Amino acid sequence: MKLKGLAFTMILIFSEEVFAEDKSCDMPDIEHGRIAPYYYIFKNHYFPMDLNKKLSFSCLAGYTTKTGKQEDITTCTSEGWSPEPECFKKCKKPVLHNGFFSDQKMLYKIQETLHYTCALGYKTTGGKDEEVLQCLAKGWSSQPSCNKELETCLAPELYHGNYSTSQKVFRVKEKLRYTCDDGYFTTGGKISEEAECHLYGWSLTPKCTKRRNRCSPPPLPPNAKMQTHPNTFWHGKVIHVECELNFQIEGSEEIRCENGKWTTPPKCIEIKEKIPCEEPPAIMNGTANIFSKIYYNGDKVTYTCENGYHLKGSDEIICKNGKWTPPPKCIENNENCKPPPEIEHGTIVNELLPSYVTGSSVEYRCNIYYLLNGSQKSQCVQGKWSTPPICLEPCIVNADHMNNNNIEMKWNIEGERYFLHGDNIDFICKQGYDLSPSTRPSELVVQCNRGELKYPTCIRKEFGGKCGSPPIIRYGNVIGLSQMSYENGSLVEYRCPDYHVLQGSKTAYCLQGQWTTPPSCVEPCLLSSTEMENNNLILQWNFDNRPYFFHGEYISFLCKRNSFLAASFTESELRVQCHRGQLKYPRCIEKGRVIKQ
Repeated sequence: MKLKGLAFTMILIFSEEVFAEDKSCDMPDIEHGRIAPYYYIFKNHYFPMDLNKKLSFSCLAGYTTKTGKQEDITTCTSEGWSPEPECFKKCKKPVLHNGFFSDQKMLYKIQETLHYTCALGYKTTGGKDEEVLQCLAKGWSSQPSCNKELETCLAPELYHGNYSTSQKVFRVKEKLRYTCDDGYFTTGGKISEEAECHLYGWSLTPKCTKRRNRCSPPPLPPNAKMQTHPNTFWHGKVIHVECELNFQIEGSEEIRCENGKWTTPPKCIEIKEKIPCEEPPAIMNGTANIFSKIYYNGDKVTYTCENGYHLKGSDEIICKNGKWTPPPKCIENNENCKPPPEIEHGTIVNELLPSYVTGSSVEYRCNIYYLLNGSQKSQCVQGKWSTPPICLEPCIVNADHMNNNNIEMKWNIEGERYFLHGDNIDFICKQGYDLSPSTRPSELVVQCNRGELKYPTCIRKEFGGKCGSPPIIRYGNVIGLSQMSYENGSLVEYRCPDYHVLQGSKTAYCLQGQWTTPPSCVEPCLLSSTEMENNNLILQWNFDNRPYFFHGEYISFLCKRNSFLAASFTESELRVQCHRGQLKYPRCIEKGRVIKQ
């Protein structure tokens, strides 16, 4: 009987040990993420978690998993959680000048793409009309850029040199060689160089400048080093030299490049005898953190200030050849702050005071459903508060808006339909309805953007009226052959002639027998040499010698020599904007000429 009891006890202990080994995954700490609340409440019951058990986690608003999801599942393995539960900040829409993005979203998940197109007359960095960016864990794959496209390049004025040709205007990819006069050099330090005409101008600006001989790298003595490391050493360049630890400089600490030669460098003499530094100097209202009675070359000591004071200068000093580097100062914090700034849709948690000393801080809290963005605390620093957070507005899903657009929420949520800024809301078409041709399937997932929601649109399946020929627009036309009849959901694309600006969507859709609003082509302005002559005007810039200017583009004029601006015009009116083919020319008057009223 005793043997049986012992065997039972051993089996029980062994099974408990195996069971304990199986529980190998602790509760994960997910920055900017969370797991279900009951895991936190009953932590000791669920964790450590058994091998092969799965755990769901979600990311907070404004963050996604590495695969771009709001939620994901991780599995407990012998190596820990796999994949590792992580949340990454979404990519904010970048700034783009002279172009436009394909959608209106402000935040993008990891792996999501953003398509952008450059305006007419502009190209991407790669010379294309449009490009695609991707949101990665480290940020955008590249920064969008739209640069002005030039059809030709003008040879700039060249002083102290000559061009290899008398040609003045060059096409894209054509090259221009120039040679500098004796004693003058190109930007790259050569006698002759070649520039290439690109879409955005010359690859380099032809220029000849006079330079004296440059020096080779400085002849440093043993155990010496330069404080800075420039790539080239032109005439007049000064280099500061310092010695390695336990070596003392002898001679000038500076050497100078003079017409290709260096001035005499110093020497670094070894300090054979250890020279101690005196006790670290005391400072007013501060303390040196002393750790030894004797200090030698290279030893460091740090300082701290008393309460109510702050350091000015480096907080540490170094023993160099028997002398300490200058110590810092402790400056009194004597400038108080007024009461902290209030924030919209939020409150200050702390009790408000009439005045706050430097170093004080207050904590903010947002109203329910509002998302706090920025630091939760604001600190008083020398009379000024650091930037407080802002509370981002939530979105409320409106039943009337859903009915008007024939949509409903994919997931049935009881009670108030509030969503935090950055949350995604999934919609679906009501039964018997399909997506409108003007709505992409991806637009059924809508992101809350500071209280704003862009609802997708669905239309009845049985509505399928055909459309006639697409509407005609002034100055523009439909790309491809126009038909007499179009099926419901068809689309056509419009284009404008050169120098005309396309306004609105470039596509029109056939919806239930009616075409959506087509774009318009806004005419350019034609520069009139007669008007310029009559008003004594010249162009401030040559604008590549083109006669046309886009709608919205600015043209800068100057008064001709021996002319002045008429009294009825101001200086700012010399800069004129092209508006739908119309230019308002300023007026300049010749000196000595009397204008009859």
